[in-house]
Amino acid sequence: MPDTPSLRRRALPALTLLALPAIARAQAFPARPVRLVTPLAAGVGAEATLRLFAESLSQRLGQPVPVENRPGGDGVVAAMAFLGLNDDHKIFFSFAGPFTVNPFTIPNLPYRPEQFAPLSTVAIDHIAIAAAPSVPASDLTQAVALARRDTLAWASSPGGIAIAFAGFAAAQGLTLTRVQYRAVPEMLNDLSEGRLHLAVMPLATALPQARAGRLKLLAVTNATRSPAARAVPTAAEQGFPAYVFEGFVGVFADARQPAEVRQALEQTAREVAGDAAFAARVGAAGQLPFAGGADDLAARLAAQRTLVEAGLRHLPPGG
Repeated sequence: MPDTPSLRRRALPALTLLALPAIARAQAFPARPVRLVTPLAAGVGAEATLRLFAESLSQRLGQPVPVENRPGGDGVVAAMAFLGLNDDHKIFFSFAGPFTVNPFTIPNLPYRPEQFAPLSTVAIDHIAIAAAPSVPASDLTQAVALARRDTLAWASSPGGIAIAFAGFAAAQGLTLTRVQYRAVPEMLNDLSEGRLHLAVMPLATALPQARAGRLKLLAVTNATRSPAARAVPTAAEQGFPAYVFEGFVGVFADARQPAEVRQALEQTAREVAGDAAFAARVGAAGQLPFAGGADDLAARLAAQRTLVEAGLRHLPPGG
């Protein structure tokens, strides 16, 4: 076919039209509310951080960010609800378990981690080991000594937290009875009443209970103490250097969302997590804000996935 000026003039509008959708999306986003889906239950632990994040995200995007709590199924309920939204104005706020634990522990998992695109780490969780007020131990060293004499009952928040603690107990030669709960409030109630002896959970969940005298904080499993509970030593400081585990929450996009939308969401998420006012409010709740970006979140997920795979021999699926 001859290449004439007339043909080129007719071809240019067609090429321009092909490029318009991507350009329009980049310029128009966000054109409506951005739906935030989360597996976190309302009013528990990191959900306070989520609410602050949604509020700050809304202010920066200039659009409402309604929160949809979809707890249950170790994050599966929320993950499937998020993927089922036929909308590029959405974001997923979650702990690591749906991506690092579920692939190893849930047969026929109805989603693949690759369907989610990491956007940014938002906050680091300090993980607390707590005891019932009636347990005669004020730190982790005393609790381990007690567990060597008596069989204690323990429980935890789901996922990597449970796997890491089971590995710690096995390394110490402890025989503990694990109790599983459908919901964290039930676990906290039994702990406060002494029907449960030990529990492991995010510090953000344990801190209000500790301040009310409903549990005792024995240790945190992170490498450093929490600014929100500086009097609580790390497990390593108490003679258990191998027991280091930290949680984190982050935000994700659907991998099918347009690249320019994912980039806009990542940039805004990092701005929120890096904001001084956001940091101060989140820190007071027991978490450490961290504007890590997509690469940081992906690296944390990979590291925790390796830890979980190695630790499952101490806490097999359903164990």
